[in-house]
Amino acid sequence: MAETHKGGILIDDYLEILNKTGWYHTHIIQAPLSSQRFSPVVVSAMQKKGILGVISRYVIVLGQNN
Repeated sequence: MAETHKGGILIDDYLEILNKTGWYHTHIIQAPLSSQRFSPVVVSAMQKKGILGVISRYVIVLGQNN
């Protein structure tokens, strides 16, 4: 319950902005990217903690309200 995103922008925030400007979303697609963006130090820390890291971008398909 105490979790906040303190200045972070979530996909919900983008969708809310787009909805207010006359657009609606039809699809949200998560596109995976190469894991080469992880530095060796980060990979080592993730392996020690047993964490799986995934890098991706979101594609939002929109339609315009009339």
